[in-house]
Amino acid sequence: QPPPTSSPLSLQAAGGGGAAASGSSGQGLAAFLTMLLRLLLAGGGAGGGAPSARFGAPSSAPCGVQLAGRGGLCAAMCEPHRDLSEGGEVGASVCDQEVLSVSERELLSMSDDELLALADGGEEALADGGEAQLVQAAPPVYDGPTPAKGLQGLVCSVELPEVGLVLEVADSLAGGGGAGRGLFVRLAEGVDSVTLPAGVAFCGYAAGGMELAGDSEGGKTVGFALRSADTSVFFEQQLWSVADLLAPGSGVRHIAGHEVERDAGGRVQAISPDPDWGGARYFVPSREQGDLSIMNIGQMSNDLAMSLAGGAGGGDSQYSAESRSRNVLVLVQRLERDPDRPSVARPSRPVSTLAADVTFRNSAPMELGCEYGERYWSRRAEAGEDGFS
Repeated sequence: QPPPTSSPLSLQAAGGGGAAASGSSGQGLAAFLTMLLRLLLAGGGAGGGAPSARFGAPSSAPCGVQLAGRGGLCAAMCEPHRDLSEGGEVGASVCDQEVLSVSERELLSMSDDELLALADGGEEALADGGEAQLVQAAPPVYDGPTPAKGLQGLVCSVELPEVGLVLEVADSLAGGGGAGRGLFVRLAEGVDSVTLPAGVAFCGYAAGGMELAGDSEGGKTVGFALRSADTSVFFEQQLWSVADLLAPGSGVRHIAGHEVERDAGGRVQAISPDPDWGGARYFVPSREQGDLSIMNIGQMSNDLAMSLAGGAGGGDSQYSAESRSRNVLVLVQRLERDPDRPSVARPSRPVSTLAADVTFRNSAPMELGCEYGERYWSRRAEAGEDGFS
């Protein structure tokens, strides 16, 4: 019985038209991603230092970001939107002791029958005189907006030599050039290709703290309101769905500021913001960010699915489709244990996270987009605020 056609993995005979797996990360890349995850998901915020509760996040600011979603790894600026895992849930753990390659994660998700069928295919390839190798369907190559005359107004470059990428901040191309500064990515010199899996903590969002109200200036405030049991969150250096984090025996019974519905077995069926919660619900970036670095550069990423006119035009479904094709990043909330109530997870800060597997092959800078959410744009339009202003 062959593996299901939906599986991107197959075994072919190398030398007979087959190719080796292209999704694996080298030891240096895996080590760096592990380090980055631990740095971003540990206690400290931008600029390093000891773990601090000053990094927070929260709910429905008129011009804020809401970390929420329907299924899998999902986060949006002001509204739950989409399952970023395409065909199913993203695995509960992205980083335990190491970062798994795309191929490794796909193998772990297979059933026993699928693995046996894959092995049978390998035996057939060897019987034909070839060498059985794992073939991974390559993630899509990123093709973002590219400045015709090179970056204008370059503010900074952050090199990630272990990954082979360079992140840069310069004048954005979004909204016809009316979006201020934007976040760009390119390959480091001498690097031909970099492939990263969905769910990787790509960079920190911003230095900031939890507040009772959003910033009156709006734009970069992040609201904390989980609206689906499938929404993904980071907790203790791993990626979890809300349902798995709050599963019986997990040691976490509650998420601050939320109400949950459980079935007879104690499994979470639904989650929603608690309207009576009086805690801080908004992550507000600090006015003084200091030097831009891997810890706070995510705030520079604009939503590439929106035009300067503002509003989603065709509504949520059209926005979601545009965002899926144009935005590489989403904001995923990092939770931490409440030291006074260890069974409660509280918000700490958002993390700019890859929404899907992606391959970078561009030596010229391309702008990176981050999903804000259709409600974010609708509320700005209702408030009379156009586009990115």
